[in-house]
Formats: sequence, C-alpha cells, structure tokens
Amino acid sequence: MGSIFWNEWRGLLRDGRGRLVFGLGVLLAALSAWASAATFAAQEAAQAAAVDTARCAWDEREGDSPHSRAHFGDYVFRPSGVMSALDPGLQAVTGRVVFTEAHRQNDAMHHPQQAASGLLRFDRLEPSSVLQVLAALVIVLAGFGVVSAERESGRLKLLQVQGVKPWQLLLGKAAALWSIGLAICFVVVGANVLLVEGMDLGRVLVFFLTHALLLWVVAALVTCVSAGAKRSGTSAAVLLSFWVAGAIILPRLAAMSASALDPLPGRDAFQAAMQEDREKGLDGHNPLDERRKKLEQEILAEYGVQTRAELPVRLGGLIMQADDEYGAKVWDKHFGELEEHLLRQDAFAGKFSFVNPFQAVDRLSMAISGTGLSSHLEFLRQTEDYRRELVRRLNEEDAYGVELNAEGRLQRTTTQDFFLSFKSFEYSPLGLNELVGRQEADLLALSLWVLGATAALALTSRGMAGGIVS
Repeated sequence: MGSIFWNEWRGLLRDGRGRLVFGLGVLLAALSAWASAATFAAQEAAQAAAVDTARCAWDEREGDSPHSRAHFGDYVFRPSGVMSALDPGLQAVTGRVVFTEAHRQNDAMHHPQQAASGLLRFDRLEPSSVLQVLAALVIVLAGFGVVSAERESGRLKLLQVQGVKPWQLLLGKAAALWSIGLAICFVVVGANVLLVEGMDLGRVLVFFLTHALLLWVVAALVTCVSAGAKRSGTSAAVLLSFWVAGAIILPRLAAMSASALDPLPGRDAFQAAMQEDREKGLDGHNPLDERRKKLEQEILAEYGVQTRAELPVRLGGLIMQADDEYGAKVWDKHFGELEEHLLRQDAFAGKFSFVNPFQAVDRLSMAISGTGLSSHLEFLRQTEDYRRELVRRLNEEDAYGVELNAEGRLQRTTTQDFFLSFKSFEYSPLGLNELVGRQEADLLALSLWVLGATAALALTSRGMAGGIVS
C-alpha cells in the first residue's frame, strides 16, 4: 500500500498536467494566504484608527449635558478576530459598525461587500474557499483516472495478478489523493499562522482537521467513482458534476430556498412595524404627549411636590429613561422576531449539509473562526447591551447630577470626568465549544459523510475482489 501511495505521487510529478494542477493549487493557496493576511492587517489598522477617532471625539467633546451626549452617541466596532484571516465568513456581508444613541437601536453598517447578496460566499480568494473549493477540485482533476486509467491501460489486471488486494489498491490511491489536499491545506493554514500574529492554535488545529475530513471525503469518493467507471472520461464527468453541484450550486440553492420558503420582512415594512409600536408608548420629546403628562404626575406624587420647579431632580432625565425603557421593549420584540427568523432560515439551509459535505464544512469553518451567524448575532446583542447601559447612565446623570443653587434652582454638577469614565465597547466572543456545539446538524452531517465515503471505499474494494468491478 505504501508503494502504491508513493507511486501515485511519482506519477503526479512526472506528468505535466499533474504538475500543473498541483502547482496551481499550491500557488493559489500561497496567494490566498498572503492576500488574506495583508487584507486582515489593513483592516485591523483601519479599524484601530477608527476606534481611536471615535474615542477621541467622545473624550474631547466639552460643554455637553448628559442628554445631548446621549444623542451624540458612540460608535461600536466589531473586532475581526485573528481567525477571520482564515475564514472571514459573514463579516464580508454583514455590518461591523453600529452607531449607538438614545431612543434607537440601529442596524450594523459599513459592509465590506455592499453589493453582496444573501449570505453567500465563494466569490473571493479566501483561505477557506481555497480549501473547500479549489483543493477539492485539485483532487478531482488529479484523481479522476486514478483507477480507471489503470483499467484502460491493462495495469489493473497486472496488479491483481501480482497479488495486490483491492482494498490495498484503493486505500493507497485514496490516501495519495488525500495527501495532495492535505499539502494544500498545510500551505494555507501554515502560512496564515506565520503571517498573522496571535492565532489561536487550538482553533487552528480544529479548523485544519475539519477541512482535512472534507478532503478525505472527496478523495475517497473520487477513488470510488474512478474504480467504478469504465473510462476516465466518464469518471471525470461524474466527479466534475459532483464538484460543481457541491461547491457552487447547492450552497446557493440552500440560501435561495430558505429565502423563498421563509422570506424576511422588507426593510420598510420592518421599520414601519417598529415605528407603529413605538408610537403606542411614551414620547419623551413631546410635552403634549398624554403618556408623558401622566408620568410627570406620577413623579411629582412620588416626590410629594406640586410643580416641576419643586423637584430635587431633573424631570427630563427621568422621562427620557422611561422613554428608552419602553423603546427597549419594542426593539426586543421586533429584533427578537428578526433574529428568530434568521435562525430559522439558517437551520433550514443547514439541512442541505446532509446532501452536501462542502456546505457542512463551510458552516463549521465559520463557526470555528467566529465569523458565522451566531457570532454576528452575539455581537449585536452585546452592542445593544452596551447602548442601553450607556444611555441609562447618561439619563440618570441627567436626572440626578444636579443640586440646588443659592437661588433655589437646579444646576448641573456633571463634570468632564464623568464622561471620561465611560469605557469603550469590548466584544467578548463566544467560545469554541459553544460555537461548534450550535452546529450539531453540520457535525452530524460531516460525520455521516466521512463514514459513508469510507464505507463506499470498502464496498468498492469488496466489489473488485468479487469481480463485480473489473
């Protein structure tokens, strides 16, 4: 079996087409690693500059009241994460900057790919795309004749006469094809580890093993099809169809099916529904609003006074906080429904993993890298928590950061140190176990594909031994 393994490598390197296919695969792997590392470094530098600019704008602003500062707001930036150099995932099509302000929960903005449609990828030379698409294609092109060519030349019967067992033949050839994919995988992952500082080696190892399993599935299926085909041309046609379907057609079909069967509400309809519910509650900026008047009377009764001038606190700050608390309920309702909708679509698309190993690994790859849907939704949740705490502190300071002066009027006691005490947003990414644990269907699908491909290899070798495949 070892001789068969090395003979396949010698044949690959002797053949001009084989050298070309393998060389292009390695070259594209190296280029993707270099481009990804360079892009990641540029994005990190740009984001660091944007974070500093936003923080300076907050710290250097003077003469503000807490209320005006709440409307001035703050910008929140999602860190890319070093693993995004290997798989940017959905970060290219989802916003990474959120403007946080009073009375509004804003969408993420500044998509790196504003023109991208849906949650589709494979239109960029990413390391993950190289491993999931190009490395698989290299295995197909290098191996479609791995057994059928032996049959056509008559060498297959010669090997059988010499005592080579079918399982040794197929396993040796499948291992050789797998090693071609692993070589490309080593180039991609190894180069990124060297070029990008701070890589989590534990995640990198899981990332590598996940893609290695996909490449084993491809190598085993290529060997099986080549062994079952009478001619190499037939084998090539079948395998290229499998690659096109798995790498290109089915992922898009999954996304389009999810959108068609369970469509998201339009942006205008979504905003209109939120605005309708928002108008049913308190309007802190409208002094004629009946709900506001009712709240004023409740506050006056609580403090045992008759007029606003007698209050030891600023009424506006209390009203603004009540306004924001009602708004939070509206945002929780509508954005919560939107999140559930996205998760339903994602779960539906995930079912395609059972018929497409490429999609199973793609989804697992994003989860491992912290760039999938779960990570994006977690970023939005943490951003909203930050916004609400920011606004709450400002509203409370607006209400209670006052004292009576000598004339018996309220004057502010807020100093610049209060505003400087606010810390920048810090994103806490989900752990690897939690992220991968949410991809149970994809883990199961990949496991079934690995077992199925290995079983197919065993059954094909048994068929050859029994004369079914000759």
